[in-house]
Amino acid sequence: MCKQDWRSTIFLVLYGLSHVLACDLPPEIQKCKAGDHVCITRAMNDITRLYPEGNPVFNMPSLKLVTLDKLVAAKTDSKSPLQLSFELFDVKITGLDKTKVLSTNGFEKQTDYHGVEFVVPLVKINARYEIDGKLLVVPIKGKGNGEFTLKDVHVTVKHKIGFEKREGKNYIKTAKLLLSTDVGSVIYNFENLFGGNKELTDATNKILTDNSRDVWKSMEKEFSAGLGQVLESFILPPLECLSYDDFFVD
Repeated sequence: MCKQDWRSTIFLVLYGLSHVLACDLPPEIQKCKAGDHVCITRAMNDITRLYPEGNPVFNMPSLKLVTLDKLVAAKTDSKSPLQLSFELFDVKITGLDKTKVLSTNGFEKQTDYHGVEFVVPLVKINARYEIDGKLLVVPIKGKGNGEFTLKDVHVTVKHKIGFEKREGKNYIKTAKLLLSTDVGSVIYNFENLFGGNKELTDATNKILTDNSRDVWKSMEKEFSAGLGQVLESFILPPLECLSYDDFFVD
């Protein structure tokens, strides 16, 4: 095959792939005018309500069960009073299908960011853990299975974006994803702390749970970064195929 034939073949493959990647929102999701954030907030909640298990039409993954290989919940920092290494493995997260979007901003035709504020009533994280250090003034060490129940999770997201042209249309490129998170309370259930000492394990879980607001303040930065991994797994696949030009009705 001559060089020109190869070029033609590659062009046809790429052209076809661009159409395979292209997608649109289902007709039951109302498109909104640019800047109509009341409508945009309602549409986001419709997506969560209608597709808790995801929708392959626009590459939306399931919200009912999210899995991660690893989540860093806290790490030792010599400049911080928190001296703790806390990592989770084989992470399973449930509860995100009950997400409620409270407000949105920045969804204009010409923009460099999108903002979303949402709450989740109950999030459960099951994982293998490894932990060593101190939480507040409590020494804590061990590895094993754990379950962590987060109540009233409040998240504010700022998604800094740029655009790229494909087939004459604009597609979003993520520049940075910034998150801040807060929780009403957390129930900690570490198994096998202190080499399996049940009394110390139960006592530590109780102390951490009873003081979960203060514990959370110590871990919020790292946890927010981990939650960013989760949100990217939701955000990036749909943005690969949804043209920003097709987001709005005008």
